[in-house]
Amino acid sequence: MPEAAGVQAASITVRGGYGPDAVFVAKGKPVRLDFTRREANPCSELVIFDGIDRRAELPENETVSVEFTPRRTGRITFGCHGGRLRGHVIVVD
Repeated sequence: MPEAAGVQAASITVRGGYGPDAVFVAKGKPVRLDFTRREANPCSELVIFDGIDRRAELPENETVSVEFTPRRTGRITFGCHGGRLRGHVIVVD
């Protein structure tokens, strides 16, 4: 994953799913995920992250950043409020 000023950054397009739907990051380093929603489906209006208390509204055709620092290795799942769209942040040492 590319780093800019010590932040691991990735762009995710939302269109019938998340692309990419898996992002690998290093534990203990700040992460910024830039979501751009390219559809009108109401299911994708919100992205919710399991286990890290993060969520964001995703207006159509706008980029919204979600930032956090992973404290442990493993998988952080994110998805829409209806559970139909799913993606993962995979945290490694």
